[in-house]
Amino acid sequence: MTTLDLAHTVAEHLGTGWRAYTGKADDGSEAHLAGPNDQVLDLIDGTTTGRKTDQGRLIITGHLGFLRNHVPQDHKQDHKITVDQGKSPDMIAHEIRRRLLPNYEAALHAAWDEKHASDGIAAAREQLAATVAARLGVQRRDQATDFHFGTVDAGVHGRVCVRSGASDSVFTVRVPHDRVAEFARLLATFGHLT
Repeated sequence: MTTLDLAHTVAEHLGTGWRAYTGKADDGSEAHLAGPNDQVLDLIDGTTTGRKTDQGRLIITGHLGFLRNHVPQDHKQDHKITVDQGKSPDMIAHEIRRRLLPNYEAALHAAWDEKHASDGIAAAREQLAATVAARLGVQRRDQATDFHFGTVDAGVHGRVCVRSGASDSVFTVRVPHDRVAEFARLLATFGHLT
């Protein structure tokens, strides 16, 4: 029985929403299980690793993919178990549910929460940068959040860096000597606005 054949049977024992599909290896020694809520488990025949300790073992790893960067520090990053290949598919499914899924599901859910929060912060930053650019009459390239405004010929020019989250944005403004007093008055007025 190949790892893919075994994965199909294990998927049935894991229950609704689980399915098996082929892995990268042409010899059937790798397979994947896709489950509910974006769960993906990699199954590898331990005899293919070349390590003595993996012989006769099925290596099962919870796959985080791009979400790995969003897993909070209080969650495990690696989700891997090994199971005796001689165990029945229902026992392998039981071991997956008991030993792998609890921590893996918690990390996956927490990573999605962090990803959504991160996306919200990025969207707010992008919106603020678009608003600033529009008010300054600047055409941004590729939704840049760090851009130039004004021209040397016009006198007042500089750079804006719209930072993410609650960080202050940074304006670097260059003002010609003959307009410094006017610019200072403008800044003083701005500082008194409530």
